[in-house]
Amino acid sequence: MPLKLIQDIREKFAKSSLLKLVHEMSRQQKQMNLESARTVALLYYLPDEATYHIAETILSKLMKMNLKVRVVCYTDLKISPHYFIPKISQDIITAKDVNLLYQPQKPFVKEFIDTEYDILIDLSLNNYSPLLYCAALSKAGLKVGRFQEDHELYYDLMIHAAQDETIDSFAEQVIHYLSRINN
Repeated sequence: MPLKLIQDIREKFAKSSLLKLVHEMSRQQKQMNLESARTVALLYYLPDEATYHIAETILSKLMKMNLKVRVVCYTDLKISPHYFIPKISQDIITAKDVNLLYQPQKPFVKEFIDTEYDILIDLSLNNYSPLLYCAALSKAGLKVGRFQEDHELYYDLMIHAAQDETIDSFAEQVIHYLSRINN
């Protein structure tokens, strides 16, 4: 059986399983902006060191707004990259940390999902199942992510990202819109 076929089957089962879990969950959806928010969950994909430094800049910007920020990133690597510096409010999911349905198995994931952050921001610009799992099942009051038609169940606010979008330009858009929303 070709590897691509096996991966497609895994992804189909993962998507089906995630949809089932989303339909079973309950959360309190809230209209929220950055001014009224106190806590933010930030998700992003970590392909390289440059992205890590960009994410640190975004994190710093959010913290200057007096927001308590919790960060979870995902990397395709099997171990944490040398440049990722673990901090109390930052965690990483590696390729080794996911099961056959691409669900993250690290202990912090359940706590992350169950915490009722005011806002969850998913800065991933492509589909990364472990990050989508965290976003979709999060109990955050307002969930924001990249526009994709089949993600309408997972996010409350979706923002269009251009093909050549970068994480920093997408973060700027998200921060702009979240600053403009009225409570």
